[in-house]
Amino acid sequence: MSSTTTEQQELADERRSIERSGRLHGAHWSVLALSLVLTFFVWQYAERQAQDKRESRFQRYSSQVAGLIQERLHKYEDALWAGVAAKHSHSQAVDLATWRRFSSALHISDKYPGINGIGVIDYVPRQQLDDYLATHRRDRPAYKVHPQHTLPFLLPITFIMPEDKNAAAIGLDVAHEANRLRAALNARDSGKAQITGPIVLVQDANKTPGFLFYAPFYRQHSETLEERRANFAGMVYAPFVVAELMRGTLEQQQRDIFLRISDGDTVLYDEFPDNHEAQGLFAEYKLNIYGREWQVATASSPSFWRNTDDSQPKIILVCALVIDAMLLLLFISLSRAHRRSFNFAQRMLANSEKNAAALTQTIDKLEQSNHQLERFAFIASHDLREPLRSLGNYSELLKNDDGSMTDEQRGKAIDFIQAAATRMEELLTALLNYSRIDFSYQAETVDCTELLAELRDDLGRQLADGQVDIRVGAMPTIQVGRNEIRQLLQNLITNAIKFRANDRAAQVEIECTEKESTWLFSVCDNGIGIDSAHQNAIFDVFKRLHRHEDIPGSGIGLASCKKLSKLMGGEIWVESEVGKGSCFYFTVPKGEK
Repeated sequence: MSSTTTEQQELADERRSIERSGRLHGAHWSVLALSLVLTFFVWQYAERQAQDKRESRFQRYSSQVAGLIQERLHKYEDALWAGVAAKHSHSQAVDLATWRRFSSALHISDKYPGINGIGVIDYVPRQQLDDYLATHRRDRPAYKVHPQHTLPFLLPITFIMPEDKNAAAIGLDVAHEANRLRAALNARDSGKAQITGPIVLVQDANKTPGFLFYAPFYRQHSETLEERRANFAGMVYAPFVVAELMRGTLEQQQRDIFLRISDGDTVLYDEFPDNHEAQGLFAEYKLNIYGREWQVATASSPSFWRNTDDSQPKIILVCALVIDAMLLLLFISLSRAHRRSFNFAQRMLANSEKNAAALTQTIDKLEQSNHQLERFAFIASHDLREPLRSLGNYSELLKNDDGSMTDEQRGKAIDFIQAAATRMEELLTALLNYSRIDFSYQAETVDCTELLAELRDDLGRQLADGQVDIRVGAMPTIQVGRNEIRQLLQNLITNAIKFRANDRAAQVEIECTEKESTWLFSVCDNGIGIDSAHQNAIFDVFKRLHRHEDIPGSGIGLASCKKLSKLMGGEIWVESEVGKGSCFYFTVPKGEK
């Protein structure tokens, strides 16, 4: 007998141990949820910081490239004006030998990489063409002006150095083509250096986009437009192939970006790969370049991403994975508790057939508890993110305030933070109350009439305005857990008051009907009602049909009612019609549960 008693005691102790190991409280889930939210927030913050740093570096690189292009063209402009000065320094016309000496002194290939040459274009009225040709054929008998056109003047290329790579351009009349002519006339009228629109140089065997760079010179100093047109004598010019210009201006190995240059709809230079949109970062600049508007576009290259890789967000991500692993271990622990419950059941079955029914019931409860814990953890971790996200967002807004926020804006941000904190406290309190509903259930004799009278006193503040009428029918005295049925009835009555209609006083009717094996309680109201599509879901944790701003609440009240009803051995359901009110029914078994 003593041995049997000892074994039963051991079994009872093991049962209590299994219950404790398989039960997780809301506070535990809240801590875990807060940890996950914090990890996610820090990871997102680090990722944004890395992205901001990366974008800042990309914008700096892009701006530097645009600046280098302008700087290089300014340097070439200086060379052109040096040629103009050389023309003015000779009292007589500059001949071929003089221009050769000048261009040789410039050291074009060393000092001006990317330039194709430097030459002279003379302005020749058509009636002076024969004299012009006679003068220059003394040194070059084969020299001729081409192609033919009908304009009253010509703009032939007289000299261009180096001659070997630019032979096809010697004698070319730039007035024959609209782009070349338009820039020449703009240079003449403005007295400033100008470039042409996109053209293909006659000396470029690859036929890639290029342009001409003009600097005008005059027979004498000219101030006005009329004087410049009257005294216009020609231009010092330089031909450019854009691809060669970019190679001379920018060294690819020193850049981490792709470059594209366009003039209007014409692409002058393009490094973009076919999949450049997948690279991520893109910038575009408009440059006013000597009478033309260039669009300079840049895109990040693979080397840019390699050189700007930041490992900090990855470290945060690893931390998140570690936290997830801890969560997995936690659920593994729950699973082990579940297996222990089955081992406990086997020992109970071997010990006594009498305990088989109780053992089966215990196992079912443990399985339901584990399932509820898993589901509850998922829902709780999801719904707790809303106030935490609000806290994080508005805290970040205040942290990054550079003084531009007004007092009113800061006050609103603080109000949002306080509201989120209050909401978080409400949710945590509700979670704790929900978690306290456990299996330590003790039935006792309860006078339901007396119990409802106590509830009316407790709800006195809400009933004081006279807008709520509570009617209680005949109530029995039953065997039930006093605290459990009190909490259930209080939740249902509070719900009826909270969701009352605005156009009429609230009426709440509480009835109890005796059935064969149960007591059927009903709490009916004339409130706003519940759509039939949601009548099952309202008993889920955190399920709300209205915004918190419209009707405050935690979304846990009816879930608690369902849990309490099951704890008492009964069930709960609702019958409702939108706009006509709701009736909540729950049963309590007769006798002790």
